[in-house]
This record gives sequence, structure tokens and C-alpha cells, in this order.
Amino acid sequence: MNIIHKASILLVISISFISCESLVDGVNKSPNNVSVSDVETGLYVNTPELALVGIERGISSYIAALWTGQIIGTNQFPLAYYNYQVTESTFDFNGYQSVITQAKYIQKSAPDNKFYQGITRIMEAYLFGTYASLYGDIPCTEVSTDVDYPKFEGQIEVFAYVQKLLDEAISYLDSETSVQFKQDYFFNGNINKWKETAYTLKARYFTITKEYSNAYESALNGISTNDNSLFFRPIDDNQTSNKNNYWIYTQNQYLGTNDLNGKQCFLFDELDKHNNNKTDETARKAYYYIDPNNATQNKGFASKLEPEPLVTYAENLLILAESGARTQGFDIGLNYLNTLRDFYNKGGNLNIYYSSYGHKYDSYTNEDFQKDGILNSDGILPTRALLREIILERYLSSFLTLTAFDDARRLRGAGESDIAVPIPLNNSTATKQPERFYYPETEMLSNINAPKDPGIYAPTAVNK
Repeated sequence: MNIIHKASILLVISISFISCESLVDGVNKSPNNVSVSDVETGLYVNTPELALVGIERGISSYIAALWTGQIIGTNQFPLAYYNYQVTESTFDFNGYQSVITQAKYIQKSAPDNKFYQGITRIMEAYLFGTYASLYGDIPCTEVSTDVDYPKFEGQIEVFAYVQKLLDEAISYLDSETSVQFKQDYFFNGNINKWKETAYTLKARYFTITKEYSNAYESALNGISTNDNSLFFRPIDDNQTSNKNNYWIYTQNQYLGTNDLNGKQCFLFDELDKHNNNKTDETARKAYYYIDPNNATQNKGFASKLEPEPLVTYAENLLILAESGARTQGFDIGLNYLNTLRDFYNKGGNLNIYYSSYGHKYDSYTNEDFQKDGILNSDGILPTRALLREIILERYLSSFLTLTAFDDARRLRGAGESDIAVPIPLNNSTATKQPERFYYPETEMLSNINAPKDPGIYAPTAVNK
């Protein structure tokens, strides 16, 4: 379907090497009652897992972060991206090869293994959901089939297919009681953690499509503890490629939360303003700080071995808070927001280095959202004030993930500027915010069914 660059091939090779060496230490490779086909197929499982990490934590996440005020491009190509100067060659659809093709191979090779059938469908759904959100209409059901030129399917239809895949995955996992061969980098064969991840992904995509009742119902079964969160956990070895992605980026002084003149990013401005008599953001701001000039000194979010969030307990709580407030009422939304604040009060995901820094997240009360309360100085309706705080918390806690970009477009498309984070334009010549990514050049050249690209400022179907 696509022209695969040498870099893409090297990525697959390197991921395969990592999966066969560093990531399987200590895994039981010969349990009882495991078929040869299961064992052989299992050797491929962490290949699409790690490919997903490269996609979710790679260029997509840092361009989204640049466009939502979470980091600043300090020089060279990130500075150009920061100023919305991207082209079709900036992006790729390599995930079709490294995730979808691999997942379908596993499904075909182990048709009776319900665990593999389930988790590979979650990976497919994750990839398709990400691409649909970022690009709009995309190739989907015809990918990795005998079709030479897969059709582009409507974004709304793709999200419906994503939900179907996740439902199928949950059904497979529901019918599996134990996993004997645990060649699984993410969760080491833990069925419950995979199921909870599937439910949180369902809630994520229902949120993107503004189906808030469905989002709430899905999140009720989503990630229930921080230990069940899906993180990419870097490997402590001599290879650079499997370390924290933002540590890798800062090796060349490309990205930071401050620019070369010391100006801090918009997210840090929001953290400063978020301090009140119930909130102290000192630790979180310090943990997020990325020094582009001294990469080895970064001890927080961008340190060499710091885990990187993919699908988390905090995200699930905030989906429950937002969708709960929208569909179940003020008290439900506030309860879930305070559950998250209690988690942060106990340290949240701060590493040991920052756990001693000042942090405070006392519970909010109904009065805080009433007119003239600490979170409603402009006198909007209390439920809207609560939603505004929840959306801000989604922005602050989703540092360097795609959530801020998804939310900015979702709320802008819904006309909800009263609760949206007021992300500024990055330069004085820009007149509007980007709405999507360009279709990759390789896809446009190789797929005769590729449509004319509408440009980065055209809202996708779910945000019109």
C-alpha cells in the first residue's frame, strides 16, 4: 500500500531485535500445554506493541504538543513545526506496516489463542483511532488485505469500526481465563489490565466523537488503579533507541518547556495560574521541566528511564469526571475530579526525585464553583465552571500526549469556548489553529484512492 522507506524497515528490524533480546529477560518460554504455534507467534507480540510506542510517543505527540502550547521548538525543524510549517513529508503511515500487518499475522498464526486475538485487536483499534483523530478520513478495513489500493473511509465510520474492534477484543479476553505464554511487553499477559485498557480506549474515542453517555459507561470499566495504567517503560541497557523519547529528542537541543530566551511554554503559564489555596503546582511544574541545553540533567518527565504515559488511570478518571458531569450531574463529575486530586496529593506519577517538592491538591467543594468561588470568578454556571476545571486538568495532566490536541479541536468544533483551554497561536502571522495533520506524501504518491488533502486548517468530520 505504501512506499516503505529504509528508515521504516530499520525501525521494524530494530524493534524486532529489542523484542527478541532486551524485553524478554525472565519470561517463561516453555510452560506446560502451550502449542508450538503459540510460542512461535508469541515471539512477534511485542513487535507491534513497541511500534505503537514509536507512533504514540514519536513525531505525532511532539507536533501536537508544539501546537497546544505544551513545549517550545527551540531550533531547526521543531522550531519550524512550532510555527505550523509542516508538509506532507513530515508525516507517515508506517503504523499500517508495523502495527496492523503484524497484528493480523499474529491473528492468522494463532486463531485459537483468545489472548492474542484480543490484544492484537486492541492494538489495531489504538492505531486506527489515533490516525483517524489526527488525519480524519483514513484507510482502515482494507489495510493489510489483498487490496492494492485501500480506500479512504470516513472518520466517523472508522471510529465506529474502532469501537467494534474493542468490543471484539473484550469478548475474546472475557472468554480467556489464563495466559501461559506471556510474551507481552506491556502487561506480561495480565488479562484484566488489557481489558481495562480496552475500556478506557473506548471511553477515549467516545469522548472524541462527543458520545458522552457511552464514554461514561465505558470508563466505569476502565483503568481502575494507577498500577493498571499502560506506560512505555524504557529499558536500562546500552541502546539509545529504547529510552524515553523526549530524552532522545533533547540530545540535539530541539525541544524544551522554555525557549532559548527563557520564555516558558503556555502550559507552564497555566500551571502558575492554577495555584490557589487548595492547589500547589510546584512539584508538577518541576517534574515537567525539560531543559533543551542539558539533556542529561533532566530528572523528571524527560529523564532517560522515565516511564511515558499511553493509556492511564488519570485519563480514565478525567473521562469519568467530564462525561459524568455532562450526563450524570455536577456531584458525579466533582467526585471523580476529587478522586484524581487525592491521587495527586499522594504523589501521583511523580518520581522519587520530585516527590519531596511542594504539591497540594485538596478536595474541591460545591462552593468553589459557585459565583465568586475560587474557580468561578467570572460567574458562569457552576456545572460549566466544573467542566472548565476538568478540561484544564485534562490539559495539565496529559503533558506530551495527544489529549490536549484532541480536546482543543473537539471543544472548538462544539462551540464550547467557555470551558476550553485558551491555547494561543504560536506566532503573530497565524490566524487560526491547526485542525489535523497532512496526509503522508508516501501515501499520496502510492495510493490511487488517496483524496485531495484539505490542509491542516480543515476541521475533521467529528469537529465540524
